[in-house]
Amino acid sequence: MTSTRRCPSLSAQVRPRLWLAGVGLLLLGCSPLGGCHTPQATGPVQEPEGAPAGVAAAVLGRTVVTLPPPGPTPLLNDEARAARLVAQRVALGERAPLLEDLDGQPFPSLAPLAGADALVQPAGFGAPMVAGSNLDALPGSRGTGLDGVAAAPAINGNLLGNFILLDGKGAAGLDRFHEALRRLKEGKDEDGKVRVAMYGASHTAADIYPSYLRAYLQSRFGDGGHGYVAVVRPSKYYRPMAMTVESSRGWKVEHAQTREGRADGFYGLMGASAATSKKRSYGRVIPGELERGSAGEKTQYDLYYLRQPGGGRFKLSVDGKVVATINTKAKEVTPGYHMLVREAGPHTVMVEPVGDGEVRLFGMTVENDQPGVVVDTLGIGGTRASNQLKWDEHVWSDNLRRRAPDLIVLAYGTNEAVDDDQPIESYKKQLREVLARLQRATPSASCLLVGPGDFPIKGADGSFAPRPRTVQIVAAQREISAEAGCAFWDAMQFMGGEGSMVTWATAMPAMAQSDHLHLTRRGYARMGMALADAIMFDYDAASVPMPATDTQLASSVPADPAAASSDAAAAGPGDSSGDRLPASQL
Repeated sequence: MTSTRRCPSLSAQVRPRLWLAGVGLLLLGCSPLGGCHTPQATGPVQEPEGAPAGVAAAVLGRTVVTLPPPGPTPLLNDEARAARLVAQRVALGERAPLLEDLDGQPFPSLAPLAGADALVQPAGFGAPMVAGSNLDALPGSRGTGLDGVAAAPAINGNLLGNFILLDGKGAAGLDRFHEALRRLKEGKDEDGKVRVAMYGASHTAADIYPSYLRAYLQSRFGDGGHGYVAVVRPSKYYRPMAMTVESSRGWKVEHAQTREGRADGFYGLMGASAATSKKRSYGRVIPGELERGSAGEKTQYDLYYLRQPGGGRFKLSVDGKVVATINTKAKEVTPGYHMLVREAGPHTVMVEPVGDGEVRLFGMTVENDQPGVVVDTLGIGGTRASNQLKWDEHVWSDNLRRRAPDLIVLAYGTNEAVDDDQPIESYKKQLREVLARLQRATPSASCLLVGPGDFPIKGADGSFAPRPRTVQIVAAQREISAEAGCAFWDAMQFMGGEGSMVTWATAMPAMAQSDHLHLTRRGYARMGMALADAIMFDYDAASVPMPATDTQLASSVPADPAAASSDAAAAGPGDSSGDRLPASQL
C-alpha cells in the first residue's frame, strides 16, 4: 500500500532536519518499513500492461509477485538499526529467520510460488529474488506439496507491513515520553527508569510485539528489567515470552470479562486478580532464557496484592527458600506491596498461602538496578477498553502511580468491532472516560492508542468482506486520541487497509492465523517493528542536523520550472505547504 500522507506531527522546526535523511532514503530506495536497498544493475521486471500491484504476473516464463511501491519510511540511524536486529531475534526466537538484516534489507522471499524458480519482485527494490533459495521454500513447507509446487501464488510475508506515521496528536502526544528518553540517555532521569505500560487484549497478551518494543528500547537506552508479570496465570493462554508462570488449581481468577466472580473491581494494575484460601495452592514465576543474563548487580522484585478485612497470610520464597511471610489482613480494602532485593538473577519466585484467610494477588514487577527502559505487558484476552471502567479506581490508580509510567499504550478495538448493537457514540463516550481515568492517575504520562487491525467478516461461502464496525472504531480512536492529547497508530493501515488480513493469512510465511483475527509470531514481530519505528520517528528526527539556511527543501523545488509560477499564483499568500517534506520522501 502506498501512503501519500504528509507528516503533520512534525513541527516546522523539525521538518527541515529531515531533508538529508529524505534525500538519502530516496537515493537508496526503501522498503515499507524503512529497509534501504542499494539499486541493482538489473532493470526492473515489467508487469503485464494493466496488471494491478500485488498480483502475480508471468514474466520471462516465471511467476512474479509485485508489491506496491514504498510509502513513508522511518529514520534509521546506526543505533536504531542495531536495536532492530536485537529486537527481531527476541521476538522471533533464536532459530527463526529474521525479517530484515542490519541494513533493513528484507531477507530473500519465503514465498514458494509456482515452482522453485519463481521470483518475487518487490516494486522499487531492485532485481527479483528467487523464492526457492530460502529454507522456507523447501518441499513440505507451508503451502507446498511434497513436489515443492504451491497450490497458488502467495505474497512474501517478509515484505508485508507499511510504515505508518503517528496520527491523533502525533509526535506531540509523545513529547513527554521522548523527553524522558533524552533524560535517561543523558543520565539525568531521577530514578534511572523510563517505563511503558502496554494495555490491550489478546494481541497484547501474546507478548510478542511488546517484547519487540521492550528489546528495542532496552538495546538503545539500557535494560531496566522485565517489568510486570502475573504470579498466577490469569488464563491458560498466559505465556509471557521471558518468564514461565506456573500455578496450582484452586485459584479464583477474576477480571472484568469473567461471568463468574465478584464485580468489586479489585483487580489491580493489569485488571486481573487471583484469590484462594487453600494452603496447598501456589504460584511460581521462573525466568526464561531471555532473563538469565540479567543486567545490573541486583534485581528488585515488587509484589502487588490486596489488603482486606479477613485477609490471610502467604509465604514468599526465592529459589526455594522462604524469605518472608506477608499478612494481607487490614481494616479496610487497600492495595498492598512487598519489595524484595536480591543479587542479579535469575531467581525463581514463589507464593504459597498459609491457609488462614483469603489471599488475593495481582502480580509482581521485576527491575534491574541499572538505568534503562522497562515495558509492562498488561494484556488480557477478550478485553475491551471499557472494561477498565469496572476496575476499582482507587486500587488500580494506586498501582499505576507506583509504576510511574512515562508512556501508556492502549491497544484495543478488535473485540469492540463485533459490538454492532452498541451505538458508536456510546463507544466514544466510554473511551473518553477511560482516557480521563488514565490522565487522573498519571497526568504526566504520554499516551498512545493503537487501533485494531483488519478483521474481515467471513461469509457462508468462505469469502471475506469488510467489517464496517472496525472502520468506525478506527475513526473514533483517531478522533478521541487527538482530543485527549494522545498519539494514534493505525494498525489497519499498517496491514494494508480493509481486506489486507486475507493477504497476511495466505502469505508465505503466514503473517496471520487462519482465524483471520490474530497474527502469527512473525506477524506480531513485524507489528512491533513498525510500531517502534513510528514511536521513535520524531525522537530520532530531532537529532538530524539542520540544513543550511539557504537550502531549499526538495519538496519545494518544482520538477517543471514552467509550472512554478502558476503553482505559486494558485497557492496565494499564506500557503505554507511548500515547507513540508512529502511523506513519500521521509
